[in-house]
Amino acid sequence: MSVSQSPRWYLRLPVAFAAAWLVWGAPAVCEPAERPAPDLEAGQAAYLQHCARCHGASGKGDGLDAKRFYPRPRDLTMGVYKFRSTVSGTPPTDDDLFRTITQGLPGTNMPDWAHLDEAARWQLVEYLKRLAPLFDEATPQPITVPPGPGRGQADLKRGRAVYERLGCAACHGGAGRANGTSAGGFVDDWGMPIRPANLTQGWSYRGGSDPQAVLTRILSGIDGTGMPSYAEALPPEDAWPLAHYVASLQEPPHWNMIAHPLAVEGALPATLDDPRWDRAERTDVRLRNVVTPAGEWANPPTVKAISFQAVANAEGLAFRLAWDDPTQDGGAPPDGVAVILKPAGSAGDVVTLQVWPYEDAPPLDICYWAADTGKAFEAVAASFEPVRARSTPRTMLESLASYEDGRWRALLRRSLHPATPAGAAAIEPNGFTAVAFAVWDGGNPGARAVSPWTDLALRQEQ
Repeated sequence: MSVSQSPRWYLRLPVAFAAAWLVWGAPAVCEPAERPAPDLEAGQAAYLQHCARCHGASGKGDGLDAKRFYPRPRDLTMGVYKFRSTVSGTPPTDDDLFRTITQGLPGTNMPDWAHLDEAARWQLVEYLKRLAPLFDEATPQPITVPPGPGRGQADLKRGRAVYERLGCAACHGGAGRANGTSAGGFVDDWGMPIRPANLTQGWSYRGGSDPQAVLTRILSGIDGTGMPSYAEALPPEDAWPLAHYVASLQEPPHWNMIAHPLAVEGALPATLDDPRWDRAERTDVRLRNVVTPAGEWANPPTVKAISFQAVANAEGLAFRLAWDDPTQDGGAPPDGVAVILKPAGSAGDVVTLQVWPYEDAPPLDICYWAADTGKAFEAVAASFEPVRARSTPRTMLESLASYEDGRWRALLRRSLHPATPAGAAAIEPNGFTAVAFAVWDGGNPGARAVSPWTDLALRQEQ
């Protein structure tokens, strides 16, 4: 089977395995004291008001905003739901639908609708079931799993062995960074290109990130994608070790509205492993792909977040950046990263990098590093193109970088008050400096990933 085809062979797996498992209790759903009687008119009204803009008036996933989202909103008429507690190929339970509506899907544009009246959410469940014939043709068959090992009893060594035996690394990578040898080229049942999940980013697990939620995905599969059900391939005694091992790959995020550089005396760090980085605050920033001029996304994102730390002395500032990229690309186009500041005396404001550059947009201060030369420079420019082409006046920066197992790390150093290039941003102590980031994956050209602005608050040691 070609990896460019959507693997549908698993959608009708036999369900005889169910007898070998003890029944699993799905995550509790807070139901009203009395579930309301189905009212399709009320469900349709709630759907048209809250859901149709993305999923379309008829549920085909063709709403007004659909093309600018990744992943695309679900074609609800197909009845193929990714996040279920049921056997692959069978419909989700009502509780599954209610849970998704209530909690949303992290890492996507599907928000939580917990603020809606519970009765309205249950009417939405009934209405969604009327959009797809599958709900009339098949009955949900809840998956079953063995009892959990108990707190602190997970066998991670065994889980890693199961991860390797089942070939999970082929897609998700040895360290879970979505850089496996088979990670590229998949499309889903809706014809859209997709990528395996980065297992280190638990905040983006759409169906939940705790071991029980992970095990649900492993046993049920994610219908419509390349993630099959492993219910028949996974002996009961290996199920929980695998789930706990996958959950252990997650790296807790550090979201900060304000980032604080570490103030030091003497020289700035000149290596990626300088011990002072251990004392520097880490800030994680989510990235989003830019869209085409037509307002669509062209490629699935391969870089979804960047981490940065900063160390400052009286003269300069050093950034240490880290981001996951499934391939190391030093050719054309190369992998690259930019630290972005607002130039001194900048006229106008850039609210979001997703639409920059735009007509009459102000220039930005771009500290850019690329893998083709392994060097960094700073330039003030009105778009990224002349910077990447090195066709604009620039000042070289001290930098170095390394790539290992799907992760780039880069070090960039600049002055707090650079004399060049003209208009370069100044970073003032005891104030706030807006900083943002852009990342290019050379293996996914056209999919520039950009961040929102984060405030950098530099405090000098007293």
